[in-house]
Amino acid sequence: MHPVCKFPERKRWLQEKLSIPDTDFAKVDCSRFEKWFATLNPKGAKIIFASYYMNAPASIFGHTLLKLDSGDRHRKEILEYSVNYAANADPESTNAIVYSIFGLFGGYPGTFSLFPYYVKIAEYNDIESRDLWEYELDLKEEEVKRMTRHLWELGAATFDYYFLDENCSYHLFSLIEVARPSLHLRDKAPFVIPGDTVKKYIEQTGLVKEIKYRPSLHSKIIQKLRKMNEEEKNLYENVMKNGDISPLTNKEPDTKVRTAFLSDTILDSFRYKKAEGDSPKEWDQTYKQLLLFRSKLPTDYEDSGYSPITQSPHVGHGSSALYHEMGISSLGNFLGFGYRAAIHDLLNTDQGYIPNSSVDYFSFKARYYQDSKKLHLEEFHIVRLLSLTPYNSLGRSVSYFVDSGADSSVYEKSRNKEDRKLLEWQAVLRPEDLSYTLYRLDDVSKSEKYERVTNANIETTFGYSFQDQFSEGPKRFLFSAQAGAKVRYNGKYDTNAIVAPQIAAYWIANFDSFKAVLSLHYYTFSVYGIPDDYKAQLGFRYAIHANHELRLEAKAQRNYNEASFSYVYQF
Repeated sequence: MHPVCKFPERKRWLQEKLSIPDTDFAKVDCSRFEKWFATLNPKGAKIIFASYYMNAPASIFGHTLLKLDSGDRHRKEILEYSVNYAANADPESTNAIVYSIFGLFGGYPGTFSLFPYYVKIAEYNDIESRDLWEYELDLKEEEVKRMTRHLWELGAATFDYYFLDENCSYHLFSLIEVARPSLHLRDKAPFVIPGDTVKKYIEQTGLVKEIKYRPSLHSKIIQKLRKMNEEEKNLYENVMKNGDISPLTNKEPDTKVRTAFLSDTILDSFRYKKAEGDSPKEWDQTYKQLLLFRSKLPTDYEDSGYSPITQSPHVGHGSSALYHEMGISSLGNFLGFGYRAAIHDLLNTDQGYIPNSSVDYFSFKARYYQDSKKLHLEEFHIVRLLSLTPYNSLGRSVSYFVDSGADSSVYEKSRNKEDRKLLEWQAVLRPEDLSYTLYRLDDVSKSEKYERVTNANIETTFGYSFQDQFSEGPKRFLFSAQAGAKVRYNGKYDTNAIVAPQIAAYWIANFDSFKAVLSLHYYTFSVYGIPDDYKAQLGFRYAIHANHELRLEAKAQRNYNEASFSYVYQF
């Protein structure tokens, strides 16, 4: 392809900056580019944010893409084209841990692709059940055309893909900067998290002129269920239990049951369960039968649209965080500090994020204990994921917890163990010295016999969470029960690494500005001849502002207790 056809925007830029007339360029046939450009007919642009998706490593941070609008009133919006930048890898056939590591360190090439918008709607809204937020940009037609010409130039280009910076959102920044160079969107951003980049568009005065919500199939069903009365909910539950639609199709007319409304909700639910792989094959025929039944019914409800179940990403807190804490413990008073690269923990406000979830990438907390005058690494997380998706008749979702990095425990010093054993034998062999022996035992027990140690840690649990999702009003409470395994490595143990089963439970009470989280973990290390361990944590959070939080927390472990007060700043 001739350079004039391959680089149309660079040609235009050179002509503008150097006042080069068209006659100075070779006359070549660029019909391929011209046909492509005419098909798109770009006159407007929207940034599309696909909400966070906890079931795929590539989508945990959310995703942004660009939609080009032609302004053609005869072309439906879903037939417009969308621009996607993504890692050129298949997460379905790649180990999740390998995929995450390669994605973090640029192990995959990233490429641009162009799809009809309905393809991405089907992928995100229907298959992955992710809400879409559309941010219409106030760009002039010529600015959109500049950007589109540059997009053509990038058609065959590849870039190393990094989850945390040079990702989908970063390269969309570069496209928007071509449209309007004065924006400087890529400046001053150590990490480029899709949810944060949406905020950056909002911060540019006058750049975003309209925001539109496009609910996922799952969100639509949830909202319909919340509008049902008790009779309708009971009938829905009966049908979804085994796929038998006869209670609905054979039912006598009842003013308390909106048959068309209920049929539409069940049809959507069948589609959702099929997309989730949770639908028996015989339900396909049932779906067709119900579709035929519904076609003969008049509509008995008013479709008033859908309001957002969760809030848009631009109202969420910053993804990075600094922690400042002070507290008291079994080992004395301490001062602490911490950092989180991205993006959200369980005590944070849920505004703009998936409720009841946690995504920690590259976070740590360290303490200085005043009595021992030692700096201690309390915890470090390469990646820590927690998803507490409620289990119900619509989606039998599995909740999970995955953590890799380091944690802390209390270890009894070996010298203290030896001293105590010697004194116990002395009490048996020399009873005449019992009073002195008891004095020495008491002295040993009062000495500093425990130390806080940092362990390499890998753990995972799976289970179910429960919440009343189908009722109207805020969802205040959630309970989760899980089981799994924990791997702890420390040179102080005889076997160095120990692997043990664990059980875990979570309880959450959420009142917007106030939130309480109780988490319980029990580790059965006794199979290695050492005491079982446990960790019970209770945390209270008050959000002064989306980015400013105060926390009061208490933690209990074997041979160790602590209470702390902290301030969290997010940016």
